[in-house]
Amino acid sequence: MPHSIIIVDDHDIIREGIKNILRNQPEYKVIAEASSAEQAIEKVAALKPDILLLDITMPQKSGLEVLAQIQRVSRKTKILIISVHKSDAYILRALKSGVRGYLNKENAAEDLLQALRKITAGQVYLSAAASSYLLERASRSPEEMVKESVLSEREIEVMRLVVEGKTAKEIADTLFISPRTVENYKNNILKKLDLHKTSDLIKYAIKNKIVDIEGF
Repeated sequence: MPHSIIIVDDHDIIREGIKNILRNQPEYKVIAEASSAEQAIEKVAALKPDILLLDITMPQKSGLEVLAQIQRVSRKTKILIISVHKSDAYILRALKSGVRGYLNKENAAEDLLQALRKITAGQVYLSAAASSYLLERASRSPEEMVKESVLSEREIEVMRLVVEGKTAKEIADTLFISPRTVENYKNNILKKLDLHKTSDLIKYAIKNKIVDIEGF
C-alpha cells in the first residue's frame, strides 16, 4: 500500500510541482492539499496521512506555529518541512518540534524522493544546505545562542521581514496583524536582544544568520 501524503503550501505552482514529482512513484499517493496552516490541521485530523509535506511561511499562521496541533491530531503522521528558509533558527525549531526532515525548496525537485525514503525508513533527513547551517552554528558563542533562543517564531518572522526592508504596514499586511502589533514585536525583539534601533537589529540578524538573506 502506498504511503499517503498531504501537501501544504500557499502557492499552487509549488503544490503542482510536488505532485508532478510524485505522480509516477507508486510508493506514494497524494490524498489531499492545503493552502494554509489551518487547513492543514483540518485535513490531517480527517485523513491521518502517513506524511505531511509542510511549508513554513504562509498567511496568518506559519507551518512551525501549528506543528504541535498537527501532531496532536495525528501522532502517526511524519512531517517533512519544505521551505525557502535556510536559517538555522528555522531548522532547529522544526527539529525540536518533532519534524522528520527539512528540505530546501530549491533542491526539492532533486532531493524530495530521497527525503521521503529516509523519513519513511524511520530516519531524519536534512538537506545539504540545512546541514551546513547547523554546522556553522557550532562556531557561535553561547551568549549569542541564548539570545537567539528567546525569540518566538513570530518574532523571527517579523525580523525576517524587517531585514527585507518591509515597512510596518507591509509586514502587517503580510502577517495579517496590525501595524501597532508589528511595532510591539519589533520593540520586544530589540529588548530581548539588547539592541537599540532597527539598523542594529538588521546587522544582528545578518551577522548571526537568524534570517537567511540569500533568497531576497
